[in-house]
Amino acid sequence: MKARIILITMTICAILTLICGCGKEEKKTAKEIKTENPVVEEENEEPEPLVNPHKGQKKSLLTGLWVKKSVAKKRPIAFMMGNTSEAAPQSGIGKASVVYEIPVEGGITRLMAIIEDYKKVDKIGSARSCRYYFVHYAMEYDAIYCHFGQSKYALPVLRKDSVNNINGLENLAGKAYYRSNERKAPHNAYAVGEKLYNFAKNKGYRLNHEKNAKSHFRFAKKGNSLKNGKKAVTIKPGYRIDQPVFTYNKKKGQYYRSQYGKPHVDQESKKQLRCKNIIMQFVDIGLFNDKKSLVIDTVGTGTGIFATKGKYIPIRWKKDSEFDVTHYYDGNGKEIRLNKGKTWVLIVDRSKVDQVSIQ
Repeated sequence: MKARIILITMTICAILTLICGCGKEEKKTAKEIKTENPVVEEENEEPEPLVNPHKGQKKSLLTGLWVKKSVAKKRPIAFMMGNTSEAAPQSGIGKASVVYEIPVEGGITRLMAIIEDYKKVDKIGSARSCRYYFVHYAMEYDAIYCHFGQSKYALPVLRKDSVNNINGLENLAGKAYYRSNERKAPHNAYAVGEKLYNFAKNKGYRLNHEKNAKSHFRFAKKGNSLKNGKKAVTIKPGYRIDQPVFTYNKKKGQYYRSQYGKPHVDQESKKQLRCKNIIMQFVDIGLFNDKKSLVIDTVGTGTGIFATKGKYIPIRWKKDSEFDVTHYYDGNGKEIRLNKGKTWVLIVDRSKVDQVSIQ
């Protein structure tokens, strides 16, 4: 609708009518949102385009970002990696969309890299053995689980029909794995992405997601700034051995990871590992009867922390059964909205929450 600007005098009005008669009324670009409860998260909505500008693409179920349809439909792998000083830096971890860091015996942690487009990754590892609780989390992503051996407590889980796994100790799993001369055992077992894919295919594993597969996380359509969150520029989960630190880079909008007192990089790309989102999940951790192997309660409810864009909020988590998806809720009981991009999930002993540092 045309709008004519009326000012104080008729002379000015006449001039402006000639000059500005075709001016359009400026549209508002922001809308006010009213809520009865305090807002815990801020999500900036954007209208859905009438025509998909990403022809031949589909949103990743892991990151919420646009990727090739051929990539989005494929099941990812969940690859077990060592994380001692001898095992780091890892190869191929920079390609992971989601990374889990979970304690194992002796105070060390092990990493599980969930990689979407793994077929193109030439070197992944070093590969390490399975603990049962990693499988519980891997199945949340419909992943093919890749490992190099396992603890005895993991065998019952790995033998379930719903678990598709590739074990490097079984004759190097059809040569998908190999031993490198670059490092000493047990830190020298690696895998080739394309060979993992071919092994899974020959094994008869389902290679694609189910038709109506849903994303593990919920992503903010445009962005989530955690408006009412607290400062989280430096995050330390308190792991005793590797002592990881996530430092927020405001310019890049990502958390950069360090461990063992130096930047944590991918061995192949030499690039420092980074992520958009950090989920810290507090769980109960105990011991089996052998007084050595860890028991981690993956099922049930608990508390945690969600950090993104330099801020954090307290959250609650809920997982109904071993292979069900873990859901994360904010203070209003709504599922959290992640920013599109990579996510690190840190599983922390509930009894050691006092060792967590967020500044």
